[in-house]
Amino acid sequence: MTRVYYFTRTGDSEKIAASVAAQTGGTCFPIRDGRRWSGPFGFLRGGYYASRKKKLPASYEAPREGDAIYLCFPIWAGGFPPAVRTFVDEVGRGRIVAVPTSMSGRLSEPDGFAGLIEVVGPDKRVKV
Repeated sequence: MTRVYYFTRTGDSEKIAASVAAQTGGTCFPIRDGRRWSGPFGFLRGGYYASRKKKLPASYEAPREGDAIYLCFPIWAGGFPPAVRTFVDEVGRGRIVAVPTSMSGRLSEPDGFAGLIEVVGPDKRVKV
């Protein structure tokens, strides 16, 4: 089964996850951390957490052995949102095709994933 996980602050990564799922025949699953990241303070707090490589407990439906895993997430301060860092550490990079999204930044830790599809810029359509 193809599972497309996503974490989103603004809704963009969820839309991209839906596109990836439609193109791969997969199903979307959210990653949640119970925090509110909205508004300017959420943006700043998120950048601080990401730059410090902090983790937060993440809730998500666990993938099964043999599942194809795509992970859509925003790039925060060049890195992972805290719940995404937790997900990556728990699931393992080698199983995940990372789909980081950003208006302009690049992921500072791209190594070790099964694949990497960067979605950058205002026109965030993805072809898998």
